Amino acid sequence: MRVLPRVFQTLLLLALFCLPLAAFSAPWEALTPQQKEALAPLSGTWNSLSEVQQTNFLAIAKRYPKLNAQQQQRLHARMQTWSTLTPEQRKRAREKYKAFSKVPKETREAVKKMVQEQQTNQAASGVQPAATGH
Repeated sequence: MRVLPRVFQTLLLLALFCLPLAAFSAPWEALTPQQKEALAPLSGTWNSLSEVQQTNFLAIAKRYPKLNAQQQQRLHARMQTWSTLTPEQRKRAREKYKAFSKVPKETREAVKKMVQEQQTNQAASGVQPAATGH
């Protein structure tokens, strides 16, 4: 990725995939101003997230101040996209991530390019993709 280091991207994906770190549940109102800033895209759905999801996002919020402005923007954009997905779309996104992680590293860029071309062709022809899975 251009902006986010691979490690941070992995942390984000782990949080999004709800891997347990620890159990902790806090209503949005109980978060610190710094946490609210980092997690702003999730403000509308925060209270409906599971304890595990909240814990994982709070771990990301701790790292947020260390990111440069571009990285913070990209993180917010990804959180916003994720928060608007339906549970089914999230499931498909997880499945796509798992499949993509099995692709050999040396061919991943070619696979990304191929998927982007397919999406461009579908958009140009007016065909809706079967699963956006952002």
